[in-house]
Amino acid sequence: MRRATCVTTCATAVLLLLGLLGLPRPVAAQGDLSIGATVPITSPYALSGRSYYNTLQMAEKDINAQGGIKGRKVKIVFEDTSNSNTIAVNAFKKVMDTVKSPFLFLNSYTVQNLAVEPEVARAKVPVMYAGGGVAVAERGNAWMFRIRPNDEVAAKGAAQFVAKSLKLKRVGLMGVEGDFGQGGMKVAAEVLKQLGVEAVGQEVYRAADKDMSAQLLSLKNKGAEAIVVFTYVAEPPIIFRQRRQLNLGIPLIGSSATCLPAATNVMTPQDMEGTYCFTDSLLVGNPDPKVHAWAERYQKEFNFPPDVYGVAYYDGMFILKQAIEKAGLEPQAIRDAIAATKDYKGIGATFSFDQRGEGVHQVVVVKPKPGTKDYELLETVRSAQ
Repeated sequence: MRRATCVTTCATAVLLLLGLLGLPRPVAAQGDLSIGATVPITSPYALSGRSYYNTLQMAEKDINAQGGIKGRKVKIVFEDTSNSNTIAVNAFKKVMDTVKSPFLFLNSYTVQNLAVEPEVARAKVPVMYAGGGVAVAERGNAWMFRIRPNDEVAAKGAAQFVAKSLKLKRVGLMGVEGDFGQGGMKVAAEVLKQLGVEAVGQEVYRAADKDMSAQLLSLKNKGAEAIVVFTYVAEPPIIFRQRRQLNLGIPLIGSSATCLPAATNVMTPQDMEGTYCFTDSLLVGNPDPKVHAWAERYQKEFNFPPDVYGVAYYDGMFILKQAIEKAGLEPQAIRDAIAATKDYKGIGATFSFDQRGEGVHQVVVVKPKPGTKDYELLETVRSAQ
């Protein structure tokens, strides 16, 4: 009896000590394998958050149908981050305190990922995220892995398309206030200069703004032959509509949010005429049978087209599955296995993680087919170019 009591007491003391030191606690060896996901389920941020909320549930269902991970069923535990950095930090802490997950998914909003990053470093638990802001990787947090192209890759793709395919010489830049929009414009301006294209101006707007006509007109009046925009998902319908109403008569080249179904669903084909989008991949209409079948399944299950944010999390879940099956459930071992992942071909991209935790190194440029809201692939731009 005394021995059993000692074992119980000592085990409790070890767990308490780990918690006080901020070290990850061991994951229970029995029952469901709980994986945390802190995503925006409410607020305007849910326009993109809902897609990876859906696809993580798809991945959970598919993995469990295959027998789970190492014989254990997977259970995704969601916490809402809304549109608040404070809520995002608290959501991360709550999952760490209550679920003891050996791994977490963060969301696609750079501002929230920057806020949560110090907590990830303290927890020493690997995470995947989809926000494009370069500032996250620049923190040098070895526990964070990006599962979409960063803004440098996206901005380079847009700049190369403008210079080499559209052969323009004067371009305006426009972006949402913050690390994502302003960071993307900064990188694009640098790459455009290297390619002999002048960035005639950089216009910033706030995510809550409902009128961006002044920024559009300013760039047009400065001689812009096209406008490259870095935007969240709520603003493209406003920008596209106002561009048409102002009759600017110049192309608009938008970041991935401009061609998300959540944005294009409330646009008209007329709003989208003369626009392009630089994004991760083409899902709907992709000639690859595997991608086409996955996109059709998503559409049928959720009565809405899939997008590149959602498919990144679906692929991320299977990268995690592969890592755990190779390395086990200790967070450091999972981190190392993810970091060693090379040439993993998912539904939406091929993943090879570098020293900064960047997993995707290319973008595609797409445009709407005439008179429709359906996109077609124009070209692929790789970061090594």
